[in-house]
Amino acid sequence: MIEAKDRAMQFKTELKALLKKYNTEIEIIDEGTLYVPETKMEAYIPTVWDGDNCIAESAVVDLGSRIDGD
Repeated sequence: MIEAKDRAMQFKTELKALLKKYNTEIEIIDEGTLYVPETKMEAYIPTVWDGDNCIAESAVVDLGSRIDGD
């Protein structure tokens, strides 16, 4: 049986590898108020350049307040 701490470490390692692959960061944004909390996550993927040529535009991925594997 795989222990919880080992599963968590494996997940974190794989997530970091995916973020590194796309040079990406995930940011948590709090847009709510004191009475109506509203938090969401965005992943920012930066532009990829080859010298002076843009080969991939930057992108912002709205992950919402919750994301699952489906």
